[in-house]
Amino acid sequence: MAEKKVVEPRRPTDWALVEELLSSEEMRTMFLYGDPSLGKTYAAYHFGRTGEEIYAITLTEDTPAAELRGHYVPVEGELVWRDGPFTAAMRNGSRLVINEVTHGPPEAQSLLYPVLESIETARLTLPTNETVRPAPGFQVICTDNLTPDELPDALQDRFDCTIEVTEPHPNAFDKLPADLRQAARRSFALESARRVSIRRWLAIDRLRGKIGLRKACHAVLGPARGDQIMDALNLGKA
Repeated sequence: MAEKKVVEPRRPTDWALVEELLSSEEMRTMFLYGDPSLGKTYAAYHFGRTGEEIYAITLTEDTPAAELRGHYVPVEGELVWRDGPFTAAMRNGSRLVINEVTHGPPEAQSLLYPVLESIETARLTLPTNETVRPAPGFQVICTDNLTPDELPDALQDRFDCTIEVTEPHPNAFDKLPADLRQAARRSFALESARRVSIRRWLAIDRLRGKIGLRKACHAVLGPARGDQIMDALNLGKA
């Protein structure tokens, strides 16, 4: 007889703590990780720095370090230096949001070492020979679906705090009507493979007014998965 798989319950996300940390002037570097569509990037963009300029970039395996640091561009027959998001955020004392940080190539990740250093030692020396040091207020928030174990140990050690996000921010459910809100909350009690992200619930809600709930579930989740969700969460009666 096959051994029954035991699914370990996930620790609820302390969103109040996340908001408090993002609002703190003492928190300079943070790593938020967890499943897609839980609000990691939204939190990095909106909590603690409302109304202030934020520099953001999503790393891929093809992201060159020059795009992050800056490079020369031709302007009216001359080469003019243009800061990349890393340099601009440091220079202006802004928040820098780096999404999918584990996906960056080695040269891009190498540029993170001086950026994530302590405020006393963080600096970037540009091809112009200018050395840029972080202005007051500079923060770095990295988000990822993968765990920090995917990063080199030396980079992991440069984050002031590392937090796993296991569920959406409570306010995310408020965007849904009552019936889908209840279903969405119940879906997050399921194992990871069966959960439906807030992003997909919002897509279902947008579509159902035009094509009906079942067809909307089919369109967003696929026919088989859509029927499973409707039956498991009693949406068939909605």
